[in-house]
Amino acid sequence: MKPGEELSLHEIDKLDLGEDFKLVLSRVLGGANVYIVGPPGSGKTAMLRKLGLYLARIGRDGLYLKLEWVKYGWGLSDYLRHYGEKARELAGFSSDGVILLDDGELLWKYGAVYRNLVRDIKGRQVVAAFREFDIDTATILFGDGFTIYLQRQQAAAPVAKAPLGLGLLGKTSEIIVL
Repeated sequence: MKPGEELSLHEIDKLDLGEDFKLVLSRVLGGANVYIVGPPGSGKTAMLRKLGLYLARIGRDGLYLKLEWVKYGWGLSDYLRHYGEKARELAGFSSDGVILLDDGELLWKYGAVYRNLVRDIKGRQVVAAFREFDIDTATILFGDGFTIYLQRQQAAAPVAKAPLGLGLLGKTSEIIVL
């Protein structure tokens, strides 16, 4: 499983995703499409899943749709038949309201695979997560939307230290002279 999918719904519910989540939630409740963009590990999937929980609590329908699971030529009904239960397990509900689209960057790379699915969700409210983003294509496919960029949340990697400056070729080392 990818980061964000390994957490239980209870753990997702307890996550503090800060002001970014509040901003996304307010835009979604206002009816806007939202495009969440960030590198792997930045919290995109966790944010989609937490959004699903919040929407379910206020009685809004939605569907967690992971493009990675979609097979060639599938439409929305095919996805629901095969992964509806898994979508409910990850986001707490499965229906046909707001589309919570994960792995959205696959749309640019494999457009023909997702043609039927895109046809079925066109014109609906979409909250999509992307590693790579093409605003023009997203606007053509789903309409105007609010874009939020997330940064990876991790500590800086420590600098490797090599005694007496003996490091491996091609590696960065730091020499400390006492």
